[in-house]
Amino acid sequence: MNIQQFRHTIQHFVDDDPGYLRWLTRHPASFVLNTTRIPSAAYLMLHRANCWTITKLQPRATTFTGDYSKLCGDRDELEARARRLGGTAQACGHCLRSA
Repeated sequence: MNIQQFRHTIQHFVDDDPGYLRWLTRHPASFVLNTTRIPSAAYLMLHRANCWTITKLQPRATTFTGDYSKLCGDRDELEARARRLGGTAQACGHCLRSA
């Protein structure tokens, strides 16, 4: 029997808070790569989908996907995307402290 591994595709959210929040609800065990509006190696922070730093608006913030965008999917896919962007996904110090 041929067993295939089904993988999520990366979802990119820009100016779409409802879609981002819906994705978080549907994928609580997945990961989020917080990055600049146009993804770049300049800022690549990897979080668990349930991390409070990306599920609750931070002080003075009015949106989740405005100034920053969110790449959402499996951890290995997001880390590979970070490498293709010429960077490294930095692990969040809150939700991935010992990962």
